[in-house]
Amino acid sequence: MGQIPVIEPPGPGSLRFKRQSRLLKPSDFKHVFQQPFRSSDHCFRILSRLNDNHCHRLGMAVSKKSCPKAVGRNRIKRIVRESFRTQLAGLETAQALDFVILPTAQAATQSNQALCESLKKQWRRLVQKAAQVESVQVAKTTREA
Repeated sequence: MGQIPVIEPPGPGSLRFKRQSRLLKPSDFKHVFQQPFRSSDHCFRILSRLNDNHCHRLGMAVSKKSCPKAVGRNRIKRIVRESFRTQLAGLETAQALDFVILPTAQAATQSNQALCESLKKQWRRLVQKAAQVESVQVAKTTREA
């Protein structure tokens, strides 16, 4: 009596929030805090900086001050991870960015949909800023050469 093999559907595993997509060390966070591109609104302040990897990475600093209850902090982190994973994690671009997310106190009272929309706008804004800086740096190096 053999067992029937279970076939799992492909796809979701490819969009996992992998270890290589995270900022893990304090030195990674410190690098972002030194000279970041900034974007903020009523829900989040996001800092980003170009990195040497070929993929975007995410770090979060969700304090008790911004959301006193652990349930709320975990909800915010889950929404940020999901937004990052679906919007940016799979993208391999010429300029990869490290992101550090700092939620505001108002983020705890916002709906999940409002948080997702806020993040979506800010991801787009920061990637555009990085592209502008990259094009300026390329222009400077071509003029110098």
